[in-house]
Amino acid sequence: MKHLTTLLLMAASMVNAQSLTRNIEKKEAVAKHIEADIKNFQSCLLTDDLDGCIANLIKKGDDAYEKYLIGGALYSIDKDKSFLMHKEAYMQNQSDVDFTLEYAIELHRKGDYNEAIKIYNLYKTAVPQDYRAHVWLSDCYMNIGETEKAIENWKNVNYTKNHVNIDFAISTIYEDTTLLKLRDDYRKKIKQGNTGLLYDLIYLDLNWKIDWWNEIIQEELLEEDIKLLKSTLAETNPDYKAIQAYIEVRKLDSLEDTDGIKTILNNSNLILNNKPLLKNGNMTSNILKICFFRGLLNMSDFYKSRGKELLDIANKNKDIEILNIYAYLQATIDGKVNRETDKLGWTDYNDERFAISYFIGKGEENFYDNPELTKAINDFPDSAKLQWVKLNCAYIEGKPFKEILIDLIKKEFKTLGSDPNHYSYSLNMYFSLLEKES
Repeated sequence: MKHLTTLLLMAASMVNAQSLTRNIEKKEAVAKHIEADIKNFQSCLLTDDLDGCIANLIKKGDDAYEKYLIGGALYSIDKDKSFLMHKEAYMQNQSDVDFTLEYAIELHRKGDYNEAIKIYNLYKTAVPQDYRAHVWLSDCYMNIGETEKAIENWKNVNYTKNHVNIDFAISTIYEDTTLLKLRDDYRKKIKQGNTGLLYDLIYLDLNWKIDWWNEIIQEELLEEDIKLLKSTLAETNPDYKAIQAYIEVRKLDSLEDTDGIKTILNNSNLILNNKPLLKNGNMTSNILKICFFRGLLNMSDFYKSRGKELLDIANKNKDIEILNIYAYLQATIDGKVNRETDKLGWTDYNDERFAISYFIGKGEENFYDNPELTKAINDFPDSAKLQWVKLNCAYIEGKPFKEILIDLIKKEFKTLGSDPNHYSYSLNMYFSLLEKES
């Protein structure tokens, strides 16, 4: 047993010592070889069971190169299966620089920071010009408590020059991978009789977040889900009419056809002229914002005449997006969101946006040992904005804040949530502050 362990250690040492290579020709050849399998997988996603589609694709991965490419296809769809494919590719060929990087990223995303650091450092040695490795290493070191190494790596990212790609590097680790699973779940439940989820399904297709900054319409998914809508509800069904109206409004909005939007809403007896709101908060909020922007509704008049209706519907249906549009109108017309509204959204709806608004609204009334603030941070443990409030209180009150700042940086990596546009400017500023405190 001791002899076997020695051999394994020697083998590992040899692998780590050898230089990493990149076989582009081989990857291109394998990509062409499995091109049909990837296309079949993409077609499968449109209508079939997601888990079955993934399982069938994984079966096509025999050698390391196929597993590497299949892992890439699954990266934004299924974290666990993507990890499995990239791990197996790396274990079969530890000399490939791309396999090395992808496995490090997978370990990082899984929270295995110590192992990720080892693999990232192998990659960094082979590709020293890739500043993204310093971004990822900085996050990993921060999460294992080695703040000096985290600072050192962050200083090597050349932030001023590379800030845009740094944003994308961070989102690579923490992007949302649940959307296709969510869609698959909606479709299954709709087929089982939960037709109310058709609202959520169609809204998802029309507002598909591909990253922290961009949304698209998933045309192919939408086409298939409209077929499901038509096969599930009769055209005379009020829900069918409302969902179809939303689809048409979105299309006409992209064409800047204000008159067309007005016609659709009037013909559907929705929203305009005190007509009913849609059952779905996301769709209602979206259409209202379109109507406000295009002058079909006056924001002040709508708030005065139908604000209470919005609040009543939100409370009756526990619809956070209806409450959110109410708060938006309240802030726009009254100049601020009432604390009662923010407290309601936070405590009754468990929504982070309202907790943040509540404490930002309190301003100078916030204090470090506030039990409410402690509760909010516990309620939303990844909230960088709430952690910032805590940091600000500590700074103003002259309390030690280095550990609070370290926690803030950890949270900021996960969401870039301090900046309303999800840019990393705040993160860079936090690192500068941490360096001064170290």
